[in-house]
Amino acid sequence: MKHLQRRDFIRISGLVGLQLAAFNGYGAFGSKAETALVNNFIKPPETSRSGCYWWWFNGLLNKEGITRDLEAFKDKGIGTVLIINTKGGLGGAQFPEGAKLFSPEWRELFRYALKEAARLNIEVGMNLSSGWCMGGPWIPPQHAGRWMLQSKIAINGPKKFSEALPLPGGREGYDNVFNPPGYKEYLNLPIEKLDYRDTIVVAVPDKYGYQSRLRDERGGESLSAKTNRKDISNQAKAREVIAPVIVEWKEHPDDIAIKQQDVIDLTDKVTAEGILNWDVPPGHWAVIRTGHRMTGSRLLIAQPEADGLSVDWFAPEGVDLQFENFAKIILEDAKTVPGNTLKYFHDDSFEDGFPNWTEKILERFEHYRGYDPRPYIPVFAGFIIGSASLSDRFLNDYRKTIADCMADLHYGRFATLTHQHNLKMQNEAAGPSRSGSISMNGLQNLGYSDYPMGEFWLGTDPEDQSTLADNVPYGISRLDNGQNKVTKMTASAAHIYGRNTASAEAFTSFRHWKDCPRTIKQALDRALCEGINRIFIHTCTATRPQDGKPGYEYGAGTHFNPNVTWWELSGAFLTYVARCQYLLRLGKFVADVLYYNGDVTPNLVDQKTIYPDLGPGYDYDVCNEEVLLTRLSVKNGWIVLPDGMRYRALVLPDYDRMPVPVLKKIQELVKNGATVVGKPPVADSGLKNYPDCDKEISVIAGAVWGDIAGKTGKRTYGKGRIINGIPVREVLLGDAVLPDFEYKSRTGAKVWIDFIHRTTSGSEIYFITNRLKEKAVTQCTFRVKNRQPQLWDAVTGAMLTPRFKTVDSRIVIDIDLDVFQSVFVVFPVKKERLKSADYWFQKTENITPKGEIAGPWKVRFDTQWGGPEQVTFNKLEDWSTSTDERIRYFSGKAVYEKTFDMPGKILPEGPSFIDLGTVRDICRVWLNGQDLGIVWTSPWRVDISKFAKKENNLLKIEVINMWPNRLIGDAALPEEKRLTHTNIVFKASDKLLPSGLLGPVVICR
Repeated sequence: MKHLQRRDFIRISGLVGLQLAAFNGYGAFGSKAETALVNNFIKPPETSRSGCYWWWFNGLLNKEGITRDLEAFKDKGIGTVLIINTKGGLGGAQFPEGAKLFSPEWRELFRYALKEAARLNIEVGMNLSSGWCMGGPWIPPQHAGRWMLQSKIAINGPKKFSEALPLPGGREGYDNVFNPPGYKEYLNLPIEKLDYRDTIVVAVPDKYGYQSRLRDERGGESLSAKTNRKDISNQAKAREVIAPVIVEWKEHPDDIAIKQQDVIDLTDKVTAEGILNWDVPPGHWAVIRTGHRMTGSRLLIAQPEADGLSVDWFAPEGVDLQFENFAKIILEDAKTVPGNTLKYFHDDSFEDGFPNWTEKILERFEHYRGYDPRPYIPVFAGFIIGSASLSDRFLNDYRKTIADCMADLHYGRFATLTHQHNLKMQNEAAGPSRSGSISMNGLQNLGYSDYPMGEFWLGTDPEDQSTLADNVPYGISRLDNGQNKVTKMTASAAHIYGRNTASAEAFTSFRHWKDCPRTIKQALDRALCEGINRIFIHTCTATRPQDGKPGYEYGAGTHFNPNVTWWELSGAFLTYVARCQYLLRLGKFVADVLYYNGDVTPNLVDQKTIYPDLGPGYDYDVCNEEVLLTRLSVKNGWIVLPDGMRYRALVLPDYDRMPVPVLKKIQELVKNGATVVGKPPVADSGLKNYPDCDKEISVIAGAVWGDIAGKTGKRTYGKGRIINGIPVREVLLGDAVLPDFEYKSRTGAKVWIDFIHRTTSGSEIYFITNRLKEKAVTQCTFRVKNRQPQLWDAVTGAMLTPRFKTVDSRIVIDIDLDVFQSVFVVFPVKKERLKSADYWFQKTENITPKGEIAGPWKVRFDTQWGGPEQVTFNKLEDWSTSTDERIRYFSGKAVYEKTFDMPGKILPEGPSFIDLGTVRDICRVWLNGQDLGIVWTSPWRVDISKFAKKENNLLKIEVINMWPNRLIGDAALPEEKRLTHTNIVFKASDKLLPSGLLGPVVICR
């Protein structure tokens, strides 16, 4: 790559004064700039750019808008767009009707978008449905989502019985449904409108009454959860979803279990009309009719012409129909476009209730579990079959089957069809799900995705630290214990399935135009530390220029398109994203521990957390049964994956049950040199080959754990170790493996520094970020030795050398981080001395104010948006408190100008800065005609050393606020006098946002 031209270098930078100083300050740095690593960090490749959700609402777009959007995306730094077609904007934010989906007009617009994207080298993805999740008018009830239903009738024998069996109630067993979208429209439909279909009819001896029933702690809510008929909020944590199904059912002294062989399959004795013809044996019998209804769940906010039922998530037919009726049209049009940039199909997070059945469930069960489920069908009706424990294990097998069907027959089929057309697949395949109780294996679903994807939101007020605390409800913070709900799961899936990127729908919220780069950076950095390295900004709505500003918008999402006030300065933020994503895709993630998540279903991964057994300073991944069985091996004592990931230890879940194949694989791993931490299982979690499976568990566990079963201890087995009852942190420390990253405050103040670590053949790369809204004066320790650290600032592109020391074979660096500030700490193999990190990340306490730039400021407003042409502020003030309505309700750009002298009219030898104080919300600074760059995040200062004069310095600051103040002002005006136009409603009484350059603006040295 050629050396960057200075003009390009300035254009892509934020605080260019610092960057230029770092770049030009040392000759040694010039040779380093030739390397791809350095050049790609300063000017990231287009493949590292952010993506965005490019919503096409109700077909309301035109060619002018398409070109305007794509050119603006290209210019600022968005490299891929995901098209989602929907009817309206959610939450009542409606759109006028434009081109109908798949009409000739719409198809012409789509082809035009592909042509423009090809011209601009922007990748295009398509959501494979109107609205979400997946479905349409082509999905018949038979291939829609299904709920299991049962009816029961008592029959006494002996006698001949020839009567119609009662149909199940349409919502029998679904008494507490509250979360699926649109459930009120279909939950109580009569059975004749629900496409009821039989699965099986069985008879079970029923002479012992309650003694053969699952009751007390095994009935009610527990039975509902284990039979997947319990609704759970989409806001529930992973542990809360899993908790009801991991509690093992125990036997009661007065239980009288029904033997499996005593359950009679009567299905072939039932006519198509539901009449049972049966010679009833002597005794009391319960005849259980088991079938299924369509749930009735439909797409969310789909266009009328493409609206319909959602697919059956546990069968391939729905995906096939979606390809035939939706994808086929997209592919036909894409083939006509030279240089076609359609690269992937997408489907969104599961928001389809909690379907729990599929037409071929019995065949699927036998395929996956290896035994006949028919004798256990009465368990769904609360009967004890075999024993309470065996009934429990059967239900886990049932839920695992549902999860396997979802993974293989929906996501697997989706992947197969997508790959047949040389496209890739992107899925939010592990939620957050609505309902939370859907029986999925999140990691397994994501494993099929070429681009595994999660999502993260902004809370109701992300700048208010109190709203992000651990005890704040998810509905306010949009966090689980301070972390995003599914991003750690997404990142683990990427790592364990060999994907280089972990994607996320980013910044979703209901905070209309109240966010900008300043407010969303902390959420981004949190997700980066969780392992996300490919974000899709949610949302960049497609709009027509003729519809005004801010234009029609979606009812959710951080609005991030060319209509936002601050779009012209957004490139600095998008460059920050690209720099971060470039570095965080290099090499491999560093994790010391791999946690096995067990085979309990639902199977989800907790948010990133500091597990008590591991403690702070170490990182980890989580794996599922599939990866453990098919991808793990051992090399030189490391547990390794074929794609290069490796771990020092495998930690088992605290469960008493484990499948025989899993235990055999653990035995193999330990024998080959792995370190495994956990207790021995006592039984299989399922019923394949029962009771022999339990005997095999006992034999293998006895061989591996030996004399440490049931007690704390370590034991060598083969080349490896099995460890029971000892925290994995103690194991690592005992192996002289110190924490990978540690920090402490140098002042005694509270600090919270998050991190993630990637390793390459040439560098160790750490990303650290200050998670608190206070400055952090820290001492950071890195598990690296014999390297010279460098601090790489993704905001500015600067590369600096810090002071450091080595303690116990680790490198210790004093690092000062401003509010929500972040930095990469890079340890290259080759030692190179760069510009000092003093005054930026070290010795920041030596930056002292020397004088405020006070007095009057000339301020020019954009008159197009109602501002005065020019005013004088005798002192800096908040626009929203002005007595001049033209300023109070102004949204847009204002230019501040002021002439000042340096303190004492002296130019110091050391660096000089201008600290801008408080800026609402983003700005660009010029000094004496020199562009000092865009300032959008802490620290709010610029280096003026190269361009300051002793006196008569001309300072110009372009400041842009956000849309709400103008929208609030317009809300009090008649529609014909309003300057703005949008479908999002603001009220004249809404609170105005602080705006402008609030300062104080101070010269510092």
